[in-house]
Amino acid sequence: MNYNEFKYLYPPRPQFKIPPEELDKYDNGEYFASPKLNGTACVVFTNGEQLEVYNRHKLPISKYSPFINFRSLSPDGQWYVYAGEYLNKGQKGETGEVERDKFVIWDILVYAGEYLIGSTYLDRIRIIDNAYPAKQLVSDKGLEWREYMAATTLNGIYKVPVYAQGFKYMYDDLVKTDLYEGVVLKKAQAKLTYGFNEKNNSEWQIKCRKQNALYHF
Repeated sequence: MNYNEFKYLYPPRPQFKIPPEELDKYDNGEYFASPKLNGTACVVFTNGEQLEVYNRHKLPISKYSPFINFRSLSPDGQWYVYAGEYLNKGQKGETGEVERDKFVIWDILVYAGEYLIGSTYLDRIRIIDNAYPAKQLVSDKGLEWREYMAATTLNGIYKVPVYAQGFKYMYDDLVKTDLYEGVVLKKAQAKLTYGFNEKNNSEWQIKCRKQNALYHF
């Protein structure tokens, strides 16, 4: 389906949640796991000239870092739409340094003017990986990770790594750091549907967050 002008699309987000004790049940080859970042979920729409940055509630984000090269996310003047996390909450990362002014891609909805309806999550991960090479993105050896944000060659643009196994180990490692809220599981072969409603595309995703005073199972 062609996407030739700006129209808001809701980002794929999980609604269903599980406690950490159930992660092993989904570590079965059908799902991938990624870090759940503690930032502002947003959607970036750009054709290289026009740029629209919105949050997941369909509201524009008017203030964002000028150091993030959002427009470069369209390399050819066609429309691209990315779902990701804008790090603007001042959370500390693995090094103890505050992480901010970064956009971390976790999905792509439109590529070169094509709305990727019917594509699988695995298809779209491969598109991101090919467009923005970085360190290992999809691992078949679940314990081989060191980075939870992979830098791209674009200024201020990162992407989340995606892992095929070792979900509980990953969760236990992530929750030691303020920047991460837990993990998100996504079914590899699930197909993208139209994002015209906030709950569209939620059925193939699961979140597992660390508990705190405001969030519990």
